[in-house]
Amino acid sequence: MDYMAKDPQTRSDIRRWWPQARSVFICAFDYSDNRQKPLPKGHGRVARYAGERDYHLVLKEKMKALASFLKTLTPEADSKIFVDTSPILERLYGRYAGLGWIGKNTMLLSKEGSYFFLSGMAINLELPTDSPQADHCGSCRRCLDACPTQAFVQERVLDASKCISYWTIEHRGEIPPQEQSAIGEWVFGCDICQEVCPFNRFASFGKTFQSPGYESLPLKEIEEKSEAEFNSDFSKTALARSKRSGLARNARIVLKNTEKRFQ
Repeated sequence: MDYMAKDPQTRSDIRRWWPQARSVFICAFDYSDNRQKPLPKGHGRVARYAGERDYHLVLKEKMKALASFLKTLTPEADSKIFVDTSPILERLYGRYAGLGWIGKNTMLLSKEGSYFFLSGMAINLELPTDSPQADHCGSCRRCLDACPTQAFVQERVLDASKCISYWTIEHRGEIPPQEQSAIGEWVFGCDICQEVCPFNRFASFGKTFQSPGYESLPLKEIEEKSEAEFNSDFSKTALARSKRSGLARNARIVLKNTEKRFQ
C-alpha cells in the first residue's frame, strides 16, 4: 500500500489536487442490508460493501449527475469528482461536513452506523459550511477489542499491515502462515470492527444499491475458477481488486480455517 504515502501534501490540502477548489461537497451513501445470516457450509464471508456492483462506478454516476445539476443552477460552477481513488481523505471532509465523527476504528461513524460510502466533489465556489459532529464513541472500545489481528495500535490508529482487509484484498502473493488463522472465515475484506459497533444496530439499507449482492462465496468454486470465469463473474464488483489469484488464495486459507468447524 505504498501509494498511500505518495504526495502527502496533496492529501492534506485539496487545492494541491485541484487548485480551483474553494469548497468541498461530500455525500454518504448507505450500503448495509443489516444482514445477520449464518454462513453456509463451505462458504467464506464477504465484506458487506463488496458483493454488489463496484461502488466506484455507481457513485461516479451519481456525482456526475449532481455536478450537472449544480451547473444548471449556477452556470459558472465547475467541479472535480472524487470517489475513493483520488488523493483525498474523504472521511476528514465528511467529518467537517457534519456527516459523522472519526471513530476509534478510524472510520467515519454516524448515529446511523458506519455502513456507507463517501464520495464528493471539489467546487470552485464559496459555499456555506456545515459544523462537525461531536465524538460519540465515549468509553466504548468494542471495535478495538474485537479485532482478531490486533491491528489497532491505539484508538484511531490502524496498522494496515495487520488488517484482515489488507491481507485478503491488497496483499499480493502468499499470506504468511502465522497470519492465516486470524483471517478466519473472511474470503474478502472484514467487517468485524463495524459489526460490533453499537451504532450499526441502526444501520439501514439505502436505495443506491438495489440488492445486498454476495453475502458469501463458495470456497471450492472460487478456488477452481479460471481467469475467464473470474472476470465474467466479478469484473464489475469490488471483488476484482484481489484478482483471481488472490481470491483463490483466500479461499484455500478459509477452507483450512473452517474445515474443523463443519466436521
